[in-house]
Amino acid sequence: MSLNSQHELSAKSKKKFARALRLSPKLLAACSGILLAVCYPSPGWGFLAWVAFIPLLAAIHRAHDLSQSLGYGLIAGIAFFGFSMHWLTHVSAPGWIMVTVMESFYFMIFAWFVHRGMRSKRSVIFKALWISLAWTFSEIFRSEMPVFGFGWNLLAYSQSAYVPLIQFANLFGAYGLGFVIAFVNVSFFYAFAEHKNRRIVLGFILAAVLTLAGLLGYGKITLGQPARPQEYLRVSILQGNIPQSVKWAVMAKEKILEIYDRLTQLAAMEQSDLIIWPEAAFPGYFNRDLQAEQISRLAQEVQTPLLIGGLRWVSEQEVYNSAYLLEKDGAFQKYYDKLRLVPFGEYVPLKFILGWLTPIADALGVGDFSAGVDSVIFRWGREEWPFGVLICFEDIFSDLARFLADRGAKFIVVITNDAWFGHTGAPFQHLQASIFRAVENGVAVVRSANTGVSAFISHRGEILGTVTDQKGEAIFVFGQKTLDLPLLTSYTFFRKGGWMFPFAVMGVFLIMSLGVAQGSRKHG
Repeated sequence: MSLNSQHELSAKSKKKFARALRLSPKLLAACSGILLAVCYPSPGWGFLAWVAFIPLLAAIHRAHDLSQSLGYGLIAGIAFFGFSMHWLTHVSAPGWIMVTVMESFYFMIFAWFVHRGMRSKRSVIFKALWISLAWTFSEIFRSEMPVFGFGWNLLAYSQSAYVPLIQFANLFGAYGLGFVIAFVNVSFFYAFAEHKNRRIVLGFILAAVLTLAGLLGYGKITLGQPARPQEYLRVSILQGNIPQSVKWAVMAKEKILEIYDRLTQLAAMEQSDLIIWPEAAFPGYFNRDLQAEQISRLAQEVQTPLLIGGLRWVSEQEVYNSAYLLEKDGAFQKYYDKLRLVPFGEYVPLKFILGWLTPIADALGVGDFSAGVDSVIFRWGREEWPFGVLICFEDIFSDLARFLADRGAKFIVVITNDAWFGHTGAPFQHLQASIFRAVENGVAVVRSANTGVSAFISHRGEILGTVTDQKGEAIFVFGQKTLDLPLLTSYTFFRKGGWMFPFAVMGVFLIMSLGVAQGSRKHG
C-alpha cells in the first residue's frame, strides 16, 4: 500500500471517528457507561476498557456548561453501575437503585474535573495527565471513603483475565493500573478528536502504544522469571451450594452439616493439610452451639485442621461474623472477627443519623453485627504455614490483604457466600478483587464460597483451579477441590511502598488543581 493510500485511509478513519463523536452527547455518555459495564463479568470484554471513556470525554468536551457535563457524568455512571451491578436486584431492587445513584455521584465528580481541565488554558499534555489523575482520584475517593467506601469493579479489575497486563499491580496496585488505562483512553481521545497538529496526534498515539507495550513487556518479564516454591501445602476448599432460602432454616441445619461432613470426608481422602469451609458454613453460633462439638469430632476423625466460617456470639449486642481454626485433634485454636462489615447488609451505619432506618433494615433481614478489632494470623502444626483470612467483601480492601502479608501470611484465605446474587456475573466480579490482592502482595489467595467462585489463585494472579461441575460451571454447584498450593511469596514493590500511590495521586492532583484554577481564571 502506498503512502498516499495510507494517508487517505487514515483520513477516512478520522472522519468516521469524528462523525461518531457528533452523536448526541447523552447517547455518547450512555455508551461509555455500557462499554465499561461489559468489561466486567458478564460478558467480561475487558479489552474495551482501553477505549470506553472516549465517548464520555467527547460528550463533556461538547458540553455548553458545567451542568451539562455533570449530567453526562450522571448518565454514564447510571449506565455503568446499573448494568454491571444489576445482580443487586436479587437482594433488593430499592437497594440496587440506591447504590446505582450513590455510586454514579463519583462519575459526576470525574465529569466536573474533566470539564474544568478541558476548559483551562494549560497544555494538552497537562490536560491529559489531569484527566487521567481525575479518574484515579474519583476512584480512590469512592473506594476508600469511610463507611460508604465500595471499591467494586475498579477500572483495573476489567483486566483480570489478561495475566501479563495485571502484573503492573505488583508495583502500584489496582489504582496504578487504573490510572494507566485512563491515560490510554485520554491519549486516544486527544489524538483522534481534538488536534489537527500531526505531531501532537502522533505523540499521543505513540504514548498510548508505548504504554501498552510497556505493560505487556513488564508482564512478560515478570511471568518469565522462574517460580521456585520452597514447599507445597495441600489445601482443600469446600463449596456446599446451600440455597440462601434455607441457609438459616432450623429444619435444614442437620442437612447442611451433613453436606459439609461429606465434603470434608472426601477432602480428607486426598490427604489435605488444611480443609476450608466457606463463610458462615456452620449454621449457628459456633462458639455457643452444642453441634460445634460434632465439627471438633470431625476434625479428629479426619486428622486434618479445619477452617470454619461461623458466627460468634458474645451478647445480644455483640455478634460477629467469624472464622475459626480447629486443630487436627479438634481443639479450638484461634478465631478472626470480620473487620469491614457491609453497610446496610450487616449493619446500619451512622446510627446517630440513620438509626430511624433500623426497623426497616430489620424487616429486610439486615444483620446487626459488630466489627472485629484486628487482623489475625493463623498458625497451626508447623510455624512455616501462617495464613490470614478475609471474609466476604473484605477482599476489595487492598490494605487488609497487605496487612496480612506484612504480618507474615504466606497465603490469604477468602471465605464468602455469593449465593445472594443468583446466576449473574457477581461471583466472577468478586473473584477479580481476589486476583488483584494476590498480584499486589505476591501471595497466593485461596477462595472458598458457599457457591462460586471457589478457586486457587497464584501469587501472579493465575487461576490454578476452581470447584466446577462436569460442565465446567463454577456457581451453584456442589463439590470440593484439593490442590498442592505453592508456598511462594514475592516481596513486591507494592508492599515496599507502592501502596502509597493513592497518596501520591492526591498530592500531584492537588498541585495540578492550582494550575487548572489559574488557567481557568486567565481563560475567563
